Amino acid sequence: MGRIKASSIEEVRLRVNLVDLISPYTPLKKRGSAYVGLSPFQNEKTPSFYVYPDKGFYHCFSSSQGGDLFKFIQVKENLSFPEAVEFIAKRFSINLEYEAGRGGTPPSYRKQLFDIHEDACDWYSQQFFADTPEASEIRKYWVEERGFTLEDAKELRIGFAPVDSIELKRMFYRKRYSPEAILGTGIFSAREGDFDIKNFYPRFRGRMMVPICDIQGRVIAFTARKTQYTPVAPSEEGKYVNSRETDIFKKNQVVFNIDKARNAIKEKNNCIVVEGQLDAIRMYCSGFKNTVATQGTAAGVEHFSLIKRYASKVTLLFDGDSAGQHAALRVLPICFQAELEPFVVVIPNNDDPDSFIKKYGIDAMHELVENKKKSGISFASHAILADKPNPSPLDKRDACIELFQMLSTCTSRVLVDDYLQEISTALMIDLTSLLEDFKNWERSQRKKISPQESKSDNVEKQSQGMLTNSLYDALLVCLNYKKIADCLSKVLNDQWIIGNSVEARVLKRLMVLYREGIGFELSEIREYFERDDEKNLIYKISTADKSSIDNPIKYANECIKKIYRNFYAEQIDILNRKLIEAQSNSSDEKFSILKRISQLRRESRNPPAKIEEDL
Repeated sequence: MGRIKASSIEEVRLRVNLVDLISPYTPLKKRGSAYVGLSPFQNEKTPSFYVYPDKGFYHCFSSSQGGDLFKFIQVKENLSFPEAVEFIAKRFSINLEYEAGRGGTPPSYRKQLFDIHEDACDWYSQQFFADTPEASEIRKYWVEERGFTLEDAKELRIGFAPVDSIELKRMFYRKRYSPEAILGTGIFSAREGDFDIKNFYPRFRGRMMVPICDIQGRVIAFTARKTQYTPVAPSEEGKYVNSRETDIFKKNQVVFNIDKARNAIKEKNNCIVVEGQLDAIRMYCSGFKNTVATQGTAAGVEHFSLIKRYASKVTLLFDGDSAGQHAALRVLPICFQAELEPFVVVIPNNDDPDSFIKKYGIDAMHELVENKKKSGISFASHAILADKPNPSPLDKRDACIELFQMLSTCTSRVLVDDYLQEISTALMIDLTSLLEDFKNWERSQRKKISPQESKSDNVEKQSQGMLTNSLYDALLVCLNYKKIADCLSKVLNDQWIIGNSVEARVLKRLMVLYREGIGFELSEIREYFERDDEKNLIYKISTADKSSIDNPIKYANECIKKIYRNFYAEQIDILNRKLIEAQSNSSDEKFSILKRISQLRRESRNPPAKIEEDL
C-alpha cells in the first residue's frame, strides 16, 4: 500500500465537519460563527477552545495550540499524519485511494500494532469457544466459578491463550506483519536482536484473556488470568499477567471498559469507578453499564480527565477494607482537579464489587450505589478521623488541614464553599471559624510561592504582551485581506523585518509567497510552514474578528510605517552602542559611526511607499 493520494486527503478535509470530529472529545457550544468549549488538551474552568468549522481550524488559547482536523487527531490520538487521515476516514466511512508504489509499502508500525492486537483478540476468542477439552474447562470456569454467561463472554470478547500459540504465530507470518511490530505488541517475545519469527515465544500461556480497548474500541492490550492450564514456572506465578506498555498502550491513559460504558456514563452524567477489571466486568454484566476501572495502576488525573468528557460526577466504588478507603482518599483531590463531583460508596464486610454481588445480589448493589453513597468530602471528613472516635480540637484542626489540602485542587470557589459547609457539619465545627481558618491556610500557601516562580509568571505575561506589535498587526491584515497582502509584499522590504521572532519569520515567509505569485490559503499551512510555533501563531491570528479593522488599507500603511521606523531605530541604536565602545579608538572611526547615524536619521524621515487607497 503506497502513500495516500492528495485528492483523498482533500476529500476527507472537505467532507468532515470539524465540530463533528471534535465534539466527542469536548462538548462545544455555538457562539457567533465559532464553537466554544473547554480545552481538550489541559484542565481549565473557563472555555478557551474555539472551533471555526467554516474556516476549517481550531485554536486553544489556554495551551496556544491550533490546527486543522488532521492536527487535532494527531495530537489527541498520538498519530502520524497518514495515520490521522486513515483514522478520520475510517470514522466517517470515507474510502481512501493510495498511490501505486513498487510492490507497495507495508502499513505503518502503529497500524500493525492495532491490527495484530485485533487479530490476536479474534484468535483467542476462537480458542475460548473451540471444541476442545481445554476450552470446555475454561468456559466451565467462566460460567460456574465466575458466574458469567457465554453471552457475556461474546460481548466482552473473552478469550483463551493455549500453552502452544504456534498457530497464532503462523497467522501473523501469513499476514506479513513485520517481526518488529509482532515483538512491539508484547504478545510474543524473543532474545535481544533475534528477529526470526520461528524463535518467538508467547507471553500468554494457558490463560484466560480479557482484551483492553482504547476509547475508540480498538484492542490495545490484554489482561491474562491464570487457569489450571497455566504452566508451572516462576514466570507464571502471578494470578494476572498484563501486556507491557507499548506505543499504543499507556496505562496512565487508559480507562478499562470506557469504550463500552461511555454512552451510559453520558446518559446518567455519572461514572462508577472500581479498582479491578474483574470488578468492572461484574458491574457491567450486572446492569451497571456506566462502570469503568483504572488500568492496573494508581488512578491519576489523566484517567479522570478522560471520564470528565462524558460526566460531571463520579461514584468511587472501592473495596471495603482499609486499603480501599485509603485509595478513595487519595483519588478525591484528583477528582476535584478534574472538575468532577465525587461520591464514595463504602462496601461493607471487606467485600469487593464482584464478591458483594455474588453474595447479596444485584438489588443489594443497586441499593448501595443509589442510596448509600456519601459525598466525597463527607466521606473524607469521617475517614480521616476514623481511628479517633472522640477527636480532640487538635485532632479536628489536623483533619481540617488535610481536607484543606484536598480542596486546594478544586478550581470552583462555589464548590469549595459548599464543601467547607459539609466539613463544618461533619466535624461539628463552627462554619465562621472554619472559613477563617481556610482563608488563613490559603494565605500561608501563597507565601510559599518562590520568587523564581513569580519571576517566570511575569516573563510569560511580558512575552504575551509583546505579541501586539507592528509585525503582529501586519500579519493580522495579511491573513484577512489577500489583495492587501499582495500589495504589502511589493512595498515591504524584508530587511525592515528585524529579529528572528515567530512573527518576523511568518511575515517574511508570507511576503515571499505573495511576491512569487503563490499567495496563501489557511488550508495550505502544512505546505509552507513546518514549525508548530509558526502554525499556532497563524491559527491564533485567524481567530481575530477582521471587522475590528475599520480601514484595512490605512491599517496596512500604518504597519508599514511602524515597521520602517522600528528598523531604523534598531540600526541607530546598534551604532550608538558601537560609538560608546569606540571612545578609546581613533577619532576617524568615531567620525565614521557618527556620519552613518546622521545618514540613517535622514533616511528614516523619508516616508516609505504606501499602498494606494483606490485598491
